[in-house]
Amino acid sequence: MQKQIEQTLTSLEVAEMIGKRHDNLIADIREYIKDFSLLNFQEREYFQESTYKNRGKEYPCYKITKKGCEFVAHKLTGIKGTEFTIKYINRFHNMEEAIKEFSKQTEKQEKEVVREEQNPSKPDRTEIMLMNARTRQADLYYKLSQVETLSPTYKSILVSKAAETLSGESIIPLLSVGRKTYSAEEIGKKFGISANKVGRIANKHNLKTEEYGEYQRDKSKYSAKEVDVWMYYDTVIPVIAKILDTEVA
Repeated sequence: MQKQIEQTLTSLEVAEMIGKRHDNLIADIREYIKDFSLLNFQEREYFQESTYKNRGKEYPCYKITKKGCEFVAHKLTGIKGTEFTIKYINRFHNMEEAIKEFSKQTEKQEKEVVREEQNPSKPDRTEIMLMNARTRQADLYYKLSQVETLSPTYKSILVSKAAETLSGESIIPLLSVGRKTYSAEEIGKKFGISANKVGRIANKHNLKTEEYGEYQRDKSKYSAKEVDVWMYYDTVIPVIAKILDTEVA
């Protein structure tokens, strides 16, 4: 009998989807959990503590269930709430479809395993069964990585997990996306403007999306603390150039 796969999004993904700093979303979730405790609600139905790795270090995050996404959506107002609702519904729907397809393949493979168990002359049956189990798990990770609505970073994580599950060792470093990114300061130098102005333009024109960049962990300029910093892809450069040209005109 197959174990039910719990569908969740990470707080990193949700922060990206709603255009919010990950550390700010973490702070919000912790406040929600405090309220849940006072009301004797089970927070695990909404938010589950977890961690992620970045540059060899481990940081806190949350797994957010569909109920949790609904809760976050209700906290947003206007078109932002509507946009996030559409995104998370599509994301969960695509995961469900991928899991259904995987289940069909798994059922077929399980029947083959049963036949192998019933054949006493078959050598190394235990090894074959373990390999089949690893293959099924790796296949699930890979199928989920093909969901179009997932961010490039999360797709990379899933492909890495598929390779690691199949081989038994880490082959592809997690979060090794390899796409060049630029800080707000580097983008600003290209146009002769400040990093603050780059940030204001990005916020005003909703450029902090997976099309134009991603959050990365970095050391704060003002303390020894590490924070989530938005880093830009080169795709944002022509967009900012056009915005600046419009402002001058």
